[in-house]
Amino acid sequence: MYLESDVDTASLVEQQVTILGYGSQGRAHALNLRDSGFNVVVGLRRGGASWSKAEADGLVVKEPQAAVEGAAIVAFLTPDMVQKQLYAAVIEHIAQGAALLFAHGFAIHFKQIEPRADLDVVLIAPKGPGGLVRRQYEEGHGVPCLVEIGR
Repeated sequence: MYLESDVDTASLVEQQVTILGYGSQGRAHALNLRDSGFNVVVGLRRGGASWSKAEADGLVVKEPQAAVEGAAIVAFLTPDMVQKQLYAAVIEHIAQGAALLFAHGFAIHFKQIEPRADLDVVLIAPKGPGGLVRRQYEEGHGVPCLVEIGR
């Protein structure tokens, strides 16, 4: 079992983390990462319902293709059924050697998305809805997660 104390975040301090989607998990992850000192960009459809919410929360918001440019980590925190289409729309803009993060990873598991060979893949399944993830963070705690990392 890994704990927060087991993680060295120094290599990500100067890097961009892009969160695609701003629903339950996307909002929680974006705010938690931002509040932990990371450079967070949120990728959303311009004019979508979440755009103004993310801006009101003080986050940098861009359209998905622009949001992924230069990101070390691109987190797909959208509903599973749109991830394949979203991946196709942004893949040309994702830097070589970046990491893709999926919560829960059904699109990867069921091979709807087959990532480029140069990309690392992280599957993470928080054991709680985004609101709980955020509240626990604000209280100085976390929620258990299942994690898989691969290439």
